[in-house]
Amino acid sequence: MMYAKASATLFLNVIFLLTCTGAFAETSCRLDTKQGIGALGRIEPRSRVIKVSHNAGPEGARVEQLFFQEADSVQAGEKLAVLSDHVKRKAEVQAAGTRIKVLEAQRAVEQVALTFNKKEHLRHQSLDPGAVSISLVDEKRLAYEQSLADLKRLSAEITRAQAEQKIAEAELDNTLITAPITGTVVKIFARQGERIGDNGLLQIADLSQLDVVAEVYESELPQVKIGQTGCITATGFKRSYRAMVRELGFLVRKNDLNDTDPLADRDNRIIEVRLTLEPEAVADLQHQIFRQVKVRIVP
Repeated sequence: MMYAKASATLFLNVIFLLTCTGAFAETSCRLDTKQGIGALGRIEPRSRVIKVSHNAGPEGARVEQLFFQEADSVQAGEKLAVLSDHVKRKAEVQAAGTRIKVLEAQRAVEQVALTFNKKEHLRHQSLDPGAVSISLVDEKRLAYEQSLADLKRLSAEITRAQAEQKIAEAELDNTLITAPITGTVVKIFARQGERIGDNGLLQIADLSQLDVVAEVYESELPQVKIGQTGCITATGFKRSYRAMVRELGFLVRKNDLNDTDPLADRDNRIIEVRLTLEPEAVADLQHQIFRQVKVRIVP
């Protein structure tokens, strides 16, 4: 079932991309028209810009090693940095493993003792009452019961030590920061020797596909449909770029992007609409993430 859903999703994505490609090829990009809906927008990667941080708790962590620089490409799961307490946490994992081995060796010895004491206990119980003293019988019984108790205690200690080892391994994992996606390091906030702050360690994004997030007035949203074409531009652009509406937002809120017009309403209620940029825009705009642009969506 999961495979079928994944296949269906992949098929729909391929169809959408092919539709976008066809629309980009056929649609002329014009912003000098009064048709459609005008809005302000910003350039964003399809993946969004992801903040990568640590899981060291409120006390923070210091970077011991940083393996990448800004503009470097990384693969999902690749190690980005090692934190300063990595050596300590690794030693704790090794110590926990050693303790488990010691306890398991003690349990093996106690298992041998239990087998012997059980045999002695049963043998003395089977003897005639006159052939052996009651105190010796009780002594053999107590030795057997003590072996049972020691074995249970060692098993419980091993279980506890294994849990402590798992905790130590989790804390060790927290000293290694890995890439959540395949993409490009776009900004580093903490370098080797520095403590990671509220901004996290770095930001990463997949720059192979770019979107434009247009802030459409709530009153104009009914006119916007998935698949409609759009056009974007901004001061300094070599040319305007084509786009296609891919996703309509769900939340109505105040606008983040303000026009330079001093008479513009700063408290307009908007909904975010995501448009997929044509492939040719990626090479030109991947160094302008969050750049404000003008958008016109044509019905």
